[in-house]
This record gives sequence, C-alpha cells and structure tokens, in this order.
Amino acid sequence: MTAALAAPPPEPDAQEGGWLADAFTALWNAAASVLPGGDLGVLGLLLVFGWMGDQASKRKKAGGTAKTRKPGSGKAPFLAVWSLLTFLARTVRAVARFYGGRELHGPARSTATFWAAGTRIEKGDDQAAALGSVAFAPPRISLIKQPRRAPSLWARKAAVWFKTYQGRGARWLDRAVRLALWAARVTAKAWRGGRTGARTLRNWPCWPYAARALVRVTVTALVVFSVVPAWKVWALLVAVLATAALGPLLPKMVPAEPGDDVVYGPKLWVVLREDLKLPADEPRENWLQLPANLAAEDARIVLRLPWTYRGSDMEKEGITDLLNSRLPGDWVGRYSFRGEHATAVYTHKPPPRPPTPAPEPPGAVNIWDPRTQEILANLGPDEFYLGQDTFDRPVIQKMADEQNSWALSIGSGGGKSAFLQWLAVQMLMKRGTIVVIDPKMVSLTPLIGIEGVHDYINPRAPLDMRASLEWVAHVLDARNFEKKNKLRTAFPPLYVFLEESNHLADVLKEQHSADKKTGESAADPVWRDVASILRLGREVNVHIIAVFQDLKDNQFGGVSLSPLFPMKFLGSYTENQWKRIMGSRTEMPAIQKKAGRMVLALDTGDITRIQTPYAPWNPELTKDQNQQEAYRLLTAYYKELRATHGYTTEALYQAPPEPSEEEPPAFILAQSRDAAPESRNGGLEGGPEGETAGRASQDGAHVTPLEGDVTPARDRLRLIPGQGQGGGQEDAQDPTAPPELLTLAEISRRLGPADGVPKYDTLRANKTRRDDFPQPTVINGKELFTESQIKAYYAAQEKKA
Repeated sequence: MTAALAAPPPEPDAQEGGWLADAFTALWNAAASVLPGGDLGVLGLLLVFGWMGDQASKRKKAGGTAKTRKPGSGKAPFLAVWSLLTFLARTVRAVARFYGGRELHGPARSTATFWAAGTRIEKGDDQAAALGSVAFAPPRISLIKQPRRAPSLWARKAAVWFKTYQGRGARWLDRAVRLALWAARVTAKAWRGGRTGARTLRNWPCWPYAARALVRVTVTALVVFSVVPAWKVWALLVAVLATAALGPLLPKMVPAEPGDDVVYGPKLWVVLREDLKLPADEPRENWLQLPANLAAEDARIVLRLPWTYRGSDMEKEGITDLLNSRLPGDWVGRYSFRGEHATAVYTHKPPPRPPTPAPEPPGAVNIWDPRTQEILANLGPDEFYLGQDTFDRPVIQKMADEQNSWALSIGSGGGKSAFLQWLAVQMLMKRGTIVVIDPKMVSLTPLIGIEGVHDYINPRAPLDMRASLEWVAHVLDARNFEKKNKLRTAFPPLYVFLEESNHLADVLKEQHSADKKTGESAADPVWRDVASILRLGREVNVHIIAVFQDLKDNQFGGVSLSPLFPMKFLGSYTENQWKRIMGSRTEMPAIQKKAGRMVLALDTGDITRIQTPYAPWNPELTKDQNQQEAYRLLTAYYKELRATHGYTTEALYQAPPEPSEEEPPAFILAQSRDAAPESRNGGLEGGPEGETAGRASQDGAHVTPLEGDVTPARDRLRLIPGQGQGGGQEDAQDPTAPPELLTLAEISRRLGPADGVPKYDTLRANKTRRDDFPQPTVINGKELFTESQIKAYYAAQEKKA
C-alpha cells in the first residue's frame, strides 16, 4: 500500500488533448489569471482588439498606405511593436467578424441586417447593362395560369379500376394502394424539406447576421467539444444554448424572393427616364412606384409625369406598350393632369365579360300535352300554333294576308316531316281540303286515306302532279270569279303541300321536255299557275306550303318564287343556305342541328327561334318502331279530327283528278317467275332444263307434255312468240275472235320500243295532249284500247316524221 502511494503519478495520455490543446489551455489560463473577470475578461479583450483592428483598417483605406520608414531609425522598435499590435488587432477583428455573422472579407453580398434576412446585391451599378438579359431570362412571375396537365387515359382507367375492383384480394389491394400513397406523400415531404434546406444553405449570405453568428458559435463549440476534453461540459452547454437560440430565427434564415419592384424597377426606370426626358440623377422612388407583387388583383403601377409631358395619344401608347412588353400581364392606364402632380395609374386589364347566353326554346314540345291541346282548341279560323319561342311562349301565326303561303328550308334531321304533319292536324281542325304533292312519298304518309286529303305521291306519274296543280289553279280562278261578282264571299280553306319542290321541278321539267310540241317554250308553264296561286290565293283562302332545298328561279321555269313567300321557316341549315335564302344583310342566328328547332324569318327582318311540337319517342323502342308507332297514332288522330270537325266540298266545283293506278317499278316486273308468278319474263322453274329452257318439245306443238305434272305457276306461263314448235300466242288464238281490249299500262307492258310504242308515261301524255290520239272504248269507267290501234297510230306518226 505504501509503495503504491509512493509511486509517481502516471503520464497524461497524449491522445486526450495533444500539445495544441495544452498550449491553448495554458495561454488561456495565463490570460484569465492576469485579466480581471477571468474567462470573460479574455473574451472582452479579444473583442476590443477586433474593434481596434477594424478601425485601423478603415483608416488605412481612407488615407492610403503608411510612410515607409528607413531601417535603423530610432522608431524601429516602436514600429515593430505597432506591427505586432496591428496583426493582433486584425486577428481579433477577423474573430469578431466571424462570430458577429459578417463576411470574413470583402463587402456585404446581401442587404441582410443583424436581425432580418436580405436579398443578394447585384454586381455593378449599371442597370442598363443588365436590361438586355431580360429577354433571355425566364419570367419570374406569370399572370397566365398554366393549365393543369390532365392524367393520361391509362392512369384514369387504372384509378377507376382500383376504386371499383371488388374481386378476390380487394382488401389487400386497397391496403397496398394506401401504403403506396402514404409512402409517396412522405417521400414528397422529405424531398420538399431537403430542397428547402439546400436552398437555405445556398443562400447563406442572405441570412441575418445573428443567425450566422449562432451557427458559427455552435460549430466552434462542437469543435472545442471534440478537441479539448476538459471543456466538454462548457462546449456542450454552448452548443445547446446556441441551437435553442436559433429556433426563433429559423423563419428568417430562408431568404424571401425579391419583389417585383426590385426585379423590374431599376431596369424599367432606365427606359422610362429617357422617355420622360428626366435627368439621370433623378431617384426612381420619386417618379415610379411598382408593387411588390405584380400578379395581385389590386396591383397598381403609379407613374408621376413631369410638367413638360403633353400626354398625346402616341406618348400614352408608347408608355403602355413599354409596360406591357417588359412587365408580366396586360395593363391599362388612366391619366390625370389635374392637381399638383400629373400621374398615370396602370391597373390590370379586366378580363372580357363572358357573353350572356341567349335564351333558348324548350327542348321539346309534346303534341299530346294538355297545354298544347288547350292552345289548339282556342285557335282562330286562320291561326296556326307553330311552337314555343325562347321565352317558352306559344308562337301563333295567321296563314292569311301577306303570310298566306309559307316556304320551308329544313335540312336532314331538322324535323321537317313532323312539322308538316303538325300543320296537317290544324288544317283538319279547320275542315280544309288538303292536296299533297310529294315526289318522294315520305313526309305525309299518315294522311293517306283520310277523307278530303288528295295524295299525289307517285314519282313515276308526274302528269298526276301537274293535273293537281292545274286543278288548284282552276279552283282559284273560279273562286275569284265568284268573289268578284259577289256570288260568294267566304270560302273553305284549300291547302296545297309542295314537298321536295326542287325534285318536283326536275320531274315536271323532264316530262314537259318529253311532251312539248314543236314551237312550245322549254319553260314549264305549270309554275306560272303556282305563282298565280301564291299571288291571288289569299283572297279566296287558297294556301301553299312549299318545301325547298334551294330557291333558284331558273329551276322553276324562270318564275321568281322567292319574293312570293314573305314567311320562311329554316332549320338544320348551313351558313351558305342562310345567305342564299335570306341574304347576307339579315343576321344569321346560331346554327343548331336539332329536331324541331327552327327559325321563323319574315321579310321585315323579324327572326324568332321556335321549337315545334312533335310526338315524343319511346327510348325503349328502335327508330323504325318509334316511327311506326307515331304514324299509327297520327293516322288515328287524323281520322278522329275529321270525324269530329267534319269536312265540306263547298267551293271545289269539281272533284280533283284521280291519281292513276300505281304500277310496280321495272325491277319488280322483271323478277323471276318463282318470286312473282305473274311476271312476264319469269325465271325458270326447277332450273334451265326441258321445254322451259326454250328448246322444242319432243311431244309436238305443246310446250308442256299433256301427261306431265302441271303446277299452278306453270299454268300462268305465257310464252314468248316463237318459243315453241307450234308458234306463239297469236297463232294459238282464234282468228275470228274480237280484238282484246287493254289498258295503256297493259299495252305498254306487252309492246315496247321494238314495236314502235313508247313507255306508259309517254302514252298517257300523248293521250291527254294530242287530239288525233285513238279514241278509247270506255267499259266500267276504264278507257281501253287495242294493240292494233296503238301500233297503227305510232306507225303513222313515224311516217309523218
């Protein structure tokens, strides 16, 4: 025990502090023992030396370098001491600047103060030199809101699938998706935090001096903590206190972005100063004020104007163009030259007001609606209910006086057929006679068979349509005669539908060109009758409702029909159609491709947008099924109206011409015998073999063997002359039998151009127009001819030609 106590103390471990730590500790302890206050006195001395060095450096910069002393002079020792003190003062000054948060060398690189952060100071004072880079630098502020990029189609489909999937493993899939979204959010927050930290460290010169000083003190304390083990407690305490003191300063460590007044103000002032002819030393703050945020809604740019500024339009436009070209946004100025100072205040140009949407008619008007039926019941003798206008008010128009006849130009899908059928409903309520001329046989099909409705809808019988128009013209002439002589003053209405008038004009023109005599005009005279009806019909209650695709006068025999329709309906039209029909001076409403949506246009310039009534469709049925159901209901409705309101033939004088019997088209007549046994050139039964193939029979003159099986179809087979060995049909007939009487249609089927006989339409036209045509034999009201009569007539005509 005694030996242990007598043993010398162990050598200190060289790894604990080293010679640098020992020397620093010895120097510090020696200074602390001499100076009053101990450690605090040493710190105070260091600060004083730093201040003295800083002041000496400033005096040196202001007064130039000190004079050089010759060596060996009497003041050399004093200068050596002074140099040592200067070195110590500069060292202390550097330490003071280091722990004071200032830059260690050079001027300040930001506008930061001890407690506030600042912005970087641009190098150089010539703002005009930096103005050229504005065009190449990206704008710091944009008032144009960039549209958010929409997710791609596959991403949207994947999101919908994740939300709606209910199959196997849906719960685990939902958890996995939630975990992935949480991880994405955490990663995004960490990324934003790291980015903010890097941005903060990158802007170290812009920190407040206090924040930089505390950071340096903390770093020094950590270094001392690791180098001097004896000062661990003090170093740790200083680091903790410095870190705690940094907390309130953290928001100020992130430098704020420079405002727009800092970014744009100096550069803009260089140009404005020249435009306003101001001296170069005029401060910008006295003349130009920019807001810190140009994107703010209430941002204002205030510009003071000199007294010499005249404020001409050119000068104002120059300043406005300058601001709009150099600043983000669109600016408008308000100039004021009254008061002590003339000023120009620029604010954001207000966005254009969105156009007020024009009112629209209702989407649909049901003809079976009680409101519609009530309006129908209260109509006057000449009034027609057309539909609802843009304010959902009923549009009622008289078919009389100047609006006696109406023209329609409605494209495909515009509800033309439904509108014509709706007008027919009201015509039946007025006990009117209706003449339908429709070469396309589509629009007014439900009216077929209704009493008092005369249909001429066979496109292969244009003479029927011509005869009906001539009959209407004769009725008009008779009524005008009675009214002129005061034999009758009131007449029941007579309505004429001219559907597809352009196609009708082509059909009638073709027929007229085929039938016209030598010396007759090429213009179809029937359109002069139509024009006469349009001009004089309003006096005697005769009306025309015509549907056109193009109102070109050269298509109607040179008769100008467009001015005779002062009231027009347009629907599903194009811009060219509007200009062609209404002219370019009439403003065109917005085009709407919708069934029943029409424009009622008058020659006076009045335009009314309407929605016409029509039967609603059942969404559970197909289009064809809906049409069939609508036709069925309309036909029943027409019959009910005719039975309820009655019908009169007064002031018609004569019955309208009966339409000719409609013959099947040539393709139907030429079908095979199996499909149509009555066909003239029927197909072969059972294939091209035996006597039906046209070969001679092996049993004599008969084509069909007597002992063979005869089918009903074969009994009706009429052979072509010369097909069998026994000759044709004419050879088989009794020569003493009287000639067979046939209709012109049957003669046209039996004979053809090879016999010198034209088609049926030409036969019928020649019978009507030519006085030397053979006289028919009338049996049971039918006009019958013989084949020999027709052959002889056309043979004589050919000889004359």
